[in-house]
Amino acid sequence: MKKVVLSVVAALALSGASAFAADMPVKALKVPAAAPSPWDVAFGTAFTTDYELRGVSQSAHKPAVQGYFELDYTASDWLKLYAGVWGSSLYTGFADAEFDISGGARFTWGNAGLDLGFVYYEYPDGTANGFGSYGEFYAKPSYKFADWLTVGAIIDGGSNFNDKCVGAGCTGTWVGNADAGYYSANAVITLPWHPISDVTLSINPEIGRQWYSSDVNTNLGVASYTYWDVGLDIVYKAVTLDLRYWDTNADGATNAVCAVNGHPGMNACDTRFVATLKFDTSISALK
Repeated sequence: MKKVVLSVVAALALSGASAFAADMPVKALKVPAAAPSPWDVAFGTAFTTDYELRGVSQSAHKPAVQGYFELDYTASDWLKLYAGVWGSSLYTGFADAEFDISGGARFTWGNAGLDLGFVYYEYPDGTANGFGSYGEFYAKPSYKFADWLTVGAIIDGGSNFNDKCVGAGCTGTWVGNADAGYYSANAVITLPWHPISDVTLSINPEIGRQWYSSDVNTNLGVASYTYWDVGLDIVYKAVTLDLRYWDTNADGATNAVCAVNGHPGMNACDTRFVATLKFDTSISALK
């Protein structure tokens, strides 16, 4: 009799446990997250009080509107390939706009980085006024020493200076080579102070040397010069306000690089304070 009772109790216990287990919620299986796409598009726009290129105004000390987009492909955790276009309004007296078409590869090894690429400077209708388009290769190494300090450099050069144009409409005869380029050192110093939440401040100094071959100097009357600038960047999320001081040692009276066609007597190389408001983001950041 005992065996019968024990068997009944065991059966009831098992059936109760089964029913309890059946009533428990079943957890859905987790679906593995989709791998992030290696493709991305970065883009942005800027409004500046003066478009300065290596210390020389490209907008006759007038405001300029700028913008860019860049297609990125992340090949690995240490290699990113990219191609893009950057553009700006300008006033040089030679062209009304500039478009920089670039492509290259960015390498990252720990705190070290290296950007290698080529940029083609396109000036629509510039050739008609003796100012053709040209291209340059560049290398941009950088190293992050600490969260607050990154140091970098730029080495840039080419041998196709303005399509070797001489005189209005490129009617003159070019003699010799057309080598030109520049090199510079820069830093980003992030300050520990945050005036308000999500606002970051950084100081960005740079010093560089724009050089031209003696043949460029002979044909165009431009001479090599040194430039320097220092800026304060105020960053809030995707918005940056850049407040920057520019200066050069170029002689505005004798160096043709400082001349602005259509503005006699204007020195494009003189000391200048420039404010630039920028917006930068990417498709991945908007998701």
